[in-house]
Amino acid sequence: MTRLTKFSLVAIAVLGVAWSFALAPVHAAQTKALGMIMDSQGGRIGSAPASAGSSVFVGDILNTDTDGALTVRIGQTTYQLLGDTTVVFYAGQSSPIAELRHGAINISNNSATEGFEIFASDVRIVSGSARPIQGEVSLKSPCELVVSSREGLIDVVAGSEKKTVDHDHAYRVIPEHSVDKTRDPISPEDPNYHKNHTHTGCAAALAQNAKGPITAGASHFTEVAIGAVGVIAIVSTIKAYESPDRP
Repeated sequence: MTRLTKFSLVAIAVLGVAWSFALAPVHAAQTKALGMIMDSQGGRIGSAPASAGSSVFVGDILNTDTDGALTVRIGQTTYQLLGDTTVVFYAGQSSPIAELRHGAINISNNSATEGFEIFASDVRIVSGSARPIQGEVSLKSPCELVVSSREGLIDVVAGSEKKTVDHDHAYRVIPEHSVDKTRDPISPEDPNYHKNHTHTGCAAALAQNAKGPITAGASHFTEVAIGAVGVIAIVSTIKAYESPDRP
């Protein structure tokens, strides 16, 4: 082997090592855990069983069996996935995002600095300023969900209409459009988010909500009696994991 060939091989090896070190911080940032599983009974991350202490990464799809439950801490918010529920979590620009694809989640937040966002069908749910927050989001069908608050304020946006759900109140919410056939996990903040699924108008559900023909003033919101059992059930489960601004 000539001296020039040896030099070339050494130079290539050095450049390869330098390139790997240059990429290491980016790779590490991309694979940083978003949250952690606190408790799991019949819960999964993708198709793998989830257990307490498992890390949750951006785009992970969390599922529960019909009679299962899974508690996960994402940022400063604790979520309890009830039975037969599917949720995907993302790192939002201002707060973590949960995409509720099916089922119901209980939420708890006692942070003065960080809130949460939840997308369910075509509805956006955002934490209010009052803390603590204890609430529930239940996706009954692609064209119907119920948002309730036991403590704190939760802002809900459906179409061009916005409603603040006060403590001890619950609302049936009809989306402007349903979200169906969702494919790959893509954050709702991504410009390609709406290309990742199909939309169907919820006009029939909105007409039923209005109890008659749809008018210009038809509301996406109808107040309902709060489901006391569903929301109260999270308090003893989640409080043990929750403290203000705990990572």
